Amino acid sequence: MLKRLLWLVCFLALPGALHGQSCVPPVQLGQRIKAPIHNVVITNDGIFPPEKEDEIAKRLRSETVDPDSLDKDMSSMAEEAAERARAAYQDLGYFKVQVHGKAESVVTNPPQYDIMIQIRSVGEQYRLGDLNIVKAASFPTQQLRDLFPIQRGEIFSRERIAKGLEELRRIYGSQGYINFTSVPETQFDDANGTVDLNIDVDEGKQFRVRSVQVLGLDSEAEARVSGDIELKPGDVYSSEAWERSFTKFHDLAHNPEPNADKRLDEKDGWVDVVLDFRKPPTCPIELSTESAIPLRGLPSAEQH
Repeated sequence: MLKRLLWLVCFLALPGALHGQSCVPPVQLGQRIKAPIHNVVITNDGIFPPEKEDEIAKRLRSETVDPDSLDKDMSSMAEEAAERARAAYQDLGYFKVQVHGKAESVVTNPPQYDIMIQIRSVGEQYRLGDLNIVKAASFPTQQLRDLFPIQRGEIFSRERIAKGLEELRRIYGSQGYINFTSVPETQFDDANGTVDLNIDVDEGKQFRVRSVQVLGLDSEAEARVSGDIELKPGDVYSSEAWERSFTKFHDLAHNPEPNADKRLDEKDGWVDVVLDFRKPPTCPIELSTESAIPLRGLPSAEQH
């Protein structure tokens, strides 16, 4: 069950840096078609929220697939739908729900599929027992505990736990803990229908800003951008301040948006931040005469 929880909240580990690259590889898109869905059917769903069922169906119908691998792509979509249904039940405290998804071909010309989501077993509804945050030295424990919008005895909601973990990441990132991680561990008490949650914190080193660089602008624009960046040399690095600074300057120079990067000095706890407005060159393509493919329909910048 621990693994299940970790899978559900792993998306919270947002990247600490927006890394640059020396060139942008050209995009070559294959033909895709709208997912040929006939019906989305959820069975044994007595307590399934209707709005979640509509949300899953809408999401599925917006997907596209490769017409040359329909069976594979539709099967993957069914598995994704099952995961979404599982998450919806876990938001209601049913953490041991068993869900199975499959795609069934129902029309052959043109091909169409039913997406079948079967709720095989809901299991017991759990409530929160104890919530402990361990190895956190830089903030008061109660301050960190208050970041979680869930109290003892309330339904053990995956969504609420995820929000608390995201808030942990935010508060540590605002104080220079770039390498901060948190690992949730669950202990289920089936007799009482409760879950104790222990969150093991690894704060890592606190980083300060060593330098701030702005590249690819004329001197006047560079001075203006540098003055508006909320981080200065010597400051404790703040991920929030850097993200705000990054989003201010999308309309400058000839790039749709600047490329932001962080370079860490792990040993001494320094970070060099870079805001680069230069347009990356397109990577060259080498095609042999045997495998050359005509490059048609390359997307415009607006399509990325």
